[in-house]
Amino acid sequence: MHMASSRTLSPVASPGQRLLPLYATEAANSIAALLLAVGLSFYTSHRFGWGAKENFSVAAFQGIFYMLGALSARQISQRWGRKKSLTGLYSAMTACAVAAGISSTMGWTVATAAMAVLETGMVAASWPMLQSLVSAAGEPASLSKRLGWYNIIWSAVGAVAVATSGAVIQHASAWGFFGIVATGHMLAALLVLFAVQSPNQKSTGQPESGRVGDLKLDEATLQRHHLALWLSRIALPSTYVIVYSIAPALPSLHAIRQLTPTTATLVGSVWLIARSAAFAIMGNTTFWHKRPGLLFLASVVMVTAFIGTIVPGALTGIGLVQALIAMVLAQTALGISIGTIYSGSLYFGMAVSDGSTAHGGYHEALVGLGQILGPLMGATMQWIYPGTLWPSMATISGLASLSVAWQAVVGIRAGRKRAAWKGAN
Repeated sequence: MHMASSRTLSPVASPGQRLLPLYATEAANSIAALLLAVGLSFYTSHRFGWGAKENFSVAAFQGIFYMLGALSARQISQRWGRKKSLTGLYSAMTACAVAAGISSTMGWTVATAAMAVLETGMVAASWPMLQSLVSAAGEPASLSKRLGWYNIIWSAVGAVAVATSGAVIQHASAWGFFGIVATGHMLAALLVLFAVQSPNQKSTGQPESGRVGDLKLDEATLQRHHLALWLSRIALPSTYVIVYSIAPALPSLHAIRQLTPTTATLVGSVWLIARSAAFAIMGNTTFWHKRPGLLFLASVVMVTAFIGTIVPGALTGIGLVQALIAMVLAQTALGISIGTIYSGSLYFGMAVSDGSTAHGGYHEALVGLGQILGPLMGATMQWIYPGTLWPSMATISGLASLSVAWQAVVGIRAGRKRAAWKGAN
């Protein structure tokens, strides 16, 4: 009787009750995170008059701190627990954003960039913890759906934030942009502190490790999952080579420079909206779980669409309307391909590892690797060939193409092993 009474007094929350606060936290933080990652170059170009060289350089430092933060996520969460860690990280991010806003108002450009870089590292440490909590908040069979909604929410909210940030950049004070960033982080901290349940056995029915249970997979399906994980993890850094290269490059394109900041962020966020659409499709379908080749195709499209976005925007010999139409179409293909690869990496990583924080950290570290390499190559070429984007864009495209070739080799080898395995059985 006593045990029954205890269960009545401390009911186990349903998956929906656990997910809603997590999704709300994700939405609040994604506003700040995407403004910091994608919107910052539009802000610095307008407020400080920075060009591609400065924006690429800051983005490269952001990438270094992003990887360091992602790799530290597991150690931080194991020492203090995910709820305390997230509350602390979001609070520290808020402080960084406030400091960046003050620095920007005072015209301290280096201090503003330094605060943004430090904040980026903490953002990276927070995402794996949140991914792990979402993965653990339900049954293994619904993992794809939970991660699908996770991707839809952060990408859609972030896309709207970036698209509308141009009006803030153009019309608000220097503090306005970072004020929104600080508010997003602060809301996330309050949600974790007061609404998110502590991730322990009593409240969630899941162990602190974040494991979501074993997915029952036959040998053939398991092989496809491992191949898909390999392909997506190879492609993921190149995906973010492009993501964090297109962000600092867009404000310097000839076509974008002819627009006001309000219009520029609308045009420059098309790929973000298309990525959200891809997340929605991937999160509500399962056909791609058994088709690893789709990830290779997405990588080919991604590199092609990146070139198709940059070239029309950089050319001066075509009309503005024609350039913008070409950029919008290419960005649409770019966003869909990026969303496909990201969804594959997150899902197959969580499925194969049972949703561990460690694999969430690997996922974010690969994001950070791309965030380092792309801007670093771009910045290097800008220092060698100042004033022109072509060397930077050619180097970045070539780097991303290498991953496509690597995927092809891995796919061919896996096909031979699968054929041999079928022959032996």
